[in-house]
Amino acid sequence: MSLKPSLSVRSLVILFLFGFLIAACSGNPPTALTPAPTQTQYATADVQPPTEVPSPTPLPGQVWLVIPEGREATANQIQPLLEGKAASQNFLFEVHTPTDLENPPKNLVLVVFAGPDAQTSTWNERFPQTGLIILEDDSTEASQNVSVIRSASVMQAFMAGFITTLVAPDFRSGGLFNQNDPLVNQLQDSFLNGGRYLCGRCAPVFAPIVFFPQTATFNPDGSVTEWVAAFESLHQNRLETLYLADPALLDPQLLEAISRQNVAFLTTQTPAEEWRSQWIATLEVDHLGTLEKAWENWQNGEPGKIWHASIRISETNPERLTDGKRDLALKTLHELENGWIYPLSIP
Repeated sequence: MSLKPSLSVRSLVILFLFGFLIAACSGNPPTALTPAPTQTQYATADVQPPTEVPSPTPLPGQVWLVIPEGREATANQIQPLLEGKAASQNFLFEVHTPTDLENPPKNLVLVVFAGPDAQTSTWNERFPQTGLIILEDDSTEASQNVSVIRSASVMQAFMAGFITTLVAPDFRSGGLFNQNDPLVNQLQDSFLNGGRYLCGRCAPVFAPIVFFPQTATFNPDGSVTEWVAAFESLHQNRLETLYLADPALLDPQLLEAISRQNVAFLTTQTPAEEWRSQWIATLEVDHLGTLEKAWENWQNGEPGKIWHASIRISETNPERLTDGKRDLALKTLHELENGWIYPLSIP
C-alpha cells in the first residue's frame, strides 16, 4: 500500500513559500532621495563696483615775464630771480610779449611786467584771478591782485648829479638824457639838484664860467653821429664828468668821442673792459629786493601794494670814485631813500 505525503509536510512547504513571498512583498523599498528645496540663486559672478574715473591732473600754474618794448634791460635784471622763484614752487616760467595776453592760458597765475603797458589798464576786469606785478610804473594804483613797483629813476638822476659833481675837480658835470622819456624834465631837474645838494651854485674856478651841472637830451631814434653832436654841444662848457642816463649811450662810437675828450662818465650799466679807465661807476636801479617782497606778498594771498625800487652803486672804478667819495655818496643815498632828501626840491 503506497503512502501519500503527509499533510503536515506539504503544509510546511506551502507556509514557507507563502511566508517568503510575503516577506519579499512587504520589505521596505529603497528610500528615494528627496531633493532639497531649491533656493533661488542670483548671478553674482564678475559683478564689480563701478570704477571711479580719475580726475585730470591739474596743470601747474604758469608765471609770465612780459617785456614791453624798450624794457629789455629791466627784464634781463629780474629774469633769473623769477626763474628761480617759479622753479622752487613748481610753476612754469615763460617770457612773452604784451600781445600774448590776448589769449592767455587758464593756468596763468602771475604776470610780471618789466614796465608799464596798456595791457595792464583793465587788469582786474580781464583777469580777476591772476596776480600782476608792474615794474617802473609811476601812475597805476595798486588793487586786490595788482602790485606796482614805482620807478626810482628820479632818485637815480639825483644821485648821478651828486656823484658826477663830486668826482669832477672843478664841478664841471653834465648829464645826457633821453628826450622821449616821459619823465625827462623831472630827471633833468633831479640831476641838477643832486649837484646843487653837494655844492650849492657849483661855480667853477676856471673859464668858461657857468653854473654846474649842465644837461642836454638826445634822440634815441637818431644816429650815433647825432648823439656825438649832442655830447659835443654839452662839452662846450668843458665837462669833466658826464652821466649817460640811457643804456643805449654805451655805443662804442660815442664812448670813443667822450674818452677822446678825457671826460669821465657814469653809467646805468657797466661798460666793456676797454672803456673802464674813463668809467666812474655803475649806478643802477635795484629791482630784485623789491620784486622779491612783492612776490611774497602775492604768494601769501595779500592785497596788492605800492612798492619803491631802490638804487645801488653796483660797481666802481676806485681811481675815479675813491673810498671816501663812495662813502659820502652812500650816506647821501641812504638819506635820499629814507625820505630825508626830496630830489625835486632841495633847500
